[in-house]
Amino acid sequence: MEIKYFNQGKIYLKGKKENVWVNPDKDDLRSKNCEARIVIYTDKQRNIIKLGEEGGRVVIAGPGEYEIGGIEINGINSMYVLTIDGIKVVLMGKEEGEISEKKKEKLEEADVLMISVQAGSAQIAKKSAANYVIPIEYENNKEELKEFLDIFDSENLESVDSLRVEKENLPEAMEVVLLKTN
Repeated sequence: MEIKYFNQGKIYLKGKKENVWVNPDKDDLRSKNCEARIVIYTDKQRNIIKLGEEGGRVVIAGPGEYEIGGIEINGINSMYVLTIDGIKVVLMGKEEGEISEKKKEKLEEADVLMISVQAGSAQIAKKSAANYVIPIEYENNKEELKEFLDIFDSENLESVDSLRVEKENLPEAMEVVLLKTN
């Protein structure tokens, strides 16, 4: 599986059989380089696809459990857990207040944790069992991103275009990966 980050929480996940767009805009959906049948919006305000305009896509914009083309998706409010090619990816948007027990349980199962940068997000990430931690939605929070990376002793981390993840090659210890905005 390959992960690309575009900005403001727009994420493209390319699996062996299916691809997933998270929070795309209309231009992203038209791109021939990043085609996906599955589209997820982490909050309803971001959903730009009106009913009847799906064009063969499956659009998810709320809590629930789904299975599409071999990809398992579990939406719990602002958190989505996706299993793609045997890899558990947890997408965690902006959190308000305490994290529920159900969300804590999902964090412990994560292979890859993509988490919005905000106060306290580094502590949440450290408590997860993720092999990879990827900060997202950091473009307008440069100071919080700096603090986030500092907590992981990764303040000099070089950003990369994408991350390729294979179940057999997950790192033993937690690794922070900073993705460039494409």
